[in-house]
Parts: sequence; C-alpha cells; structure tokens
Amino acid sequence: MFFRKNSKTFDLQDALDGCLKGKQKAQKKLYEQYYSFAKGICLRYAANQEEAEEMVNDGFLRVFAKLELYDRSQTFEAWFRTVVVRTSIDYFRRNHSKIVLMDIQEAPEVEFEDALLEKLSAAEIMELVQKLPPAYRTVFSLFVVEGYNHAEIGEMLDINEGTSRSNLAKARGKLQDWIQVYLSESKKQANYVQRAI
Repeated sequence: MFFRKNSKTFDLQDALDGCLKGKQKAQKKLYEQYYSFAKGICLRYAANQEEAEEMVNDGFLRVFAKLELYDRSQTFEAWFRTVVVRTSIDYFRRNHSKIVLMDIQEAPEVEFEDALLEKLSAAEIMELVQKLPPAYRTVFSLFVVEGYNHAEIGEMLDINEGTSRSNLAKARGKLQDWIQVYLSESKKQANYVQRAI
C-alpha cells in the first residue's frame, strides 16, 4: 500500500505522563494538540496576534510548570483553560499596568442587541473585540466569554465590582456602536457593488 494512514493518535494521559517526566517530545505533542485552543482564548485578551502568541507561550510554560497540580479526575480542558485565562490576565497586568481602571460604583446598563452579532462572523466579532481598550477587552472577555461574575473579576484584576461593571458597560456600548457602523458601511458597499453591476 502506497499511502498509510497515520495510526498515531493523541493520547492525553500518555502526553501528560511524559510532560511530568520533562520529556520534550510529550511537551511538543501537548503544545501541538492544544495550541489552537489556547490561541482562541488568548485572542480574546490580546490587542493583536503577536500579543496573543506571547500569551500562548506564557500559558504553556505555566501549564508545564504546574502540571503536577492538575487533578486527573477533572477534565484537562477546563484546567487548561483556567491556566491560560489567568496567564492572559497576568500578561495584562504586566504589560498594561499604566492603564487606569476608573472606579465607578454605578454604571449604566447598556442594552446589547444580540441580533447584531448574528450578522457578523466570529472573525469580524474578534476583530472588533481586539479594538477595545485593554481594560474593557479584559473585563468583557472574562464576563461574557468566560462567565466570571463581577466579584470574581474584581478579585482577579484587583478592582472593585463597580469598576468591573463600568468597564463591561463601556465595552458593550463601544462594541454596539462599532457593529452598527460596520454593518452600515457593509450595506453601503453592497449597494455600491449592486449599482455597479
């Protein structure tokens, strides 16, 4: 037979055992298997691809360093996600420490039109989220995507709940405005192309 199917499949437990023994081959397998998953998480916190790459690499270094703390009775993906999210937050603190998070006790709730999101692809939404200022982007990702509450976010970012709420409201407001402009411009372009045909 000329072509053979690659019979090697990824065995998580085998890879974890190898990583715990410091085997580079096992670390490489784990990295290759979970790279896309980690990158998807980090893109929600990063301003650009390069920053996301740094977060991914920092996350894997932390995963390898703390792997003995992983409880195998739990899903690896959940533990891995938590490590990568916390690594991304640490990256945010290190590299955006000059950003002042305004302390506001009462933030107006912004009604977000979910129907607007249905008109955009995941890549278009990600591009808009990455345009948010770092503090807004981080709170938005922690609350909307990861499901943390404002008390937990406040603890992670060393801010109070009101500040978290305020940053979320501002992030939602900016995103909604940008989406409406984006959709309006897309509609104008479609009309222009239609008239040109």
